[in-house]
Amino acid sequence: MPPRDLLPLAALTLCPVLTFCLLATSPPPAHAASSRTPAAVPVTWPQPAFREAEWFTMTGGTHGGAVTAHRAGDSGGRRITEIEDGDWIDLGAVSPGSIDSVTVRAASGGIGGTVEFRAGSPAGPLLGSLTVPFTGGWDRPASPTARLTGAAGGVRLFAVFANPAWRAGTADLFAVDWFRFDGPAADGG
Repeated sequence: MPPRDLLPLAALTLCPVLTFCLLATSPPPAHAASSRTPAAVPVTWPQPAFREAEWFTMTGGTHGGAVTAHRAGDSGGRRITEIEDGDWIDLGAVSPGSIDSVTVRAASGGIGGTVEFRAGSPAGPLLGSLTVPFTGGWDRPASPTARLTGAAGGVRLFAVFANPAWRAGTADLFAVDWFRFDGPAADGG
């Protein structure tokens, strides 16, 4: 917490991903001119360790992208569905250099597939991937984990869903309930 005399003059601005800078102007010494000099103080903000899948910022892909559906029993009562080969979601800004792994809660009554985690765009560098197999039904979730490597600093993280064997008119690959990030930048990581 900044000193009490800085509170009315403080502003929070986004600096690099997951790091915020508190910009504060300190009052000048009594003998100095009345100008104030801003100073940036970096503050590391923990990444949410748990993220509902439906909190994605964008979706798209070959078949239009994922949709949010209500589902009793899922965390928050929702999940993303209509996941087909080539669809993706934008999970927003993360710092993969500070995240070791991501666990996905997903269920499949279809053929299953992979979740590829990519930096910057759906076609960006691959940071890690995991397989969601047929789990025995849409109400029988599994929680596979992927290690994330290969990127430093802040990036937008995309989850790209794939299984080239999927065909139009068949069941979705799988449905996703949530993502859990583990590592030093995650809450409690």
